[in-house]
Amino acid sequence: MDEAVVGELEAAIADVGALLVRVRKYRRGQTGAGATLLDEALALGDRARRLHRHEALDAAAARALLAEAEALVARGRELLAAVRATPEYRAAVAAHAAGDAAALAAALPAIFVGLEAVGGRPDLFYPVAWQRRGKPRAVADIVAEVQRCRDDGLPAEGDDVAPGTDPELPAVVLQGEAPPDEPVVLRCSAAMRGQPIYRLADTGEVLVYAPRLRAPFTVLLRDTSAGEDDDAPLDPAWRTALGAALAAAGVPVEDA
Repeated sequence: MDEAVVGELEAAIADVGALLVRVRKYRRGQTGAGATLLDEALALGDRARRLHRHEALDAAAARALLAEAEALVARGRELLAAVRATPEYRAAVAAHAAGDAAALAAALPAIFVGLEAVGGRPDLFYPVAWQRRGKPRAVADIVAEVQRCRDDGLPAEGDDVAPGTDPELPAVVLQGEAPPDEPVVLRCSAAMRGQPIYRLADTGEVLVYAPRLRAPFTVLLRDTSAGEDDDAPLDPAWRTALGAALAAAGVPVEDA
């Protein structure tokens, strides 16, 4: 067995898998060429595993599979580019950039898989990172971050892998309920208006499609366990100091 070729094969198969994740979050990526690409990638992986299991993955077989995998990678990249070149996708990107909420709301469900419109304007929740290297962050650091969220808005996220978003169609990711294991959570007011809001069917995450979300919020300070150790409660003094510092900065605080 040529270990170098097998290593290249494994890397190419991983690349195919990553491309499938990127492609199949789009509706166009789940039909036609996208469905064919998935079937062929699964078949390729099955053949590679079967040959390896029977100790038949020699250099010639590995090179043949590698050529197929590289061809699938090229097709996946072409398909991804084609999806992002469609008129409906480009129109959605233009609407996002222009802040045209109505046009964006109409376009999004036809682009991404698994989006469910959220009716009304419910309270939504945004956990604030409260630990660094396993220890509570300095109170002043958290207060500064909360002030940035208040003054500049919550930042949008968008990458090639996350469902429902991408670099050209980023969204602010929130939760429909306060996460039970997060001690510092922003509760964004139902007063939000104008931005398209959707829920991801698979994860329950709520996506607000705006470059930044500016909305009134209250900081919920919650008595939870620290980190992964349920027997290690948060230091009450840290929690009290954080609440006092937030209040002094003019940030509404609520014990929950």
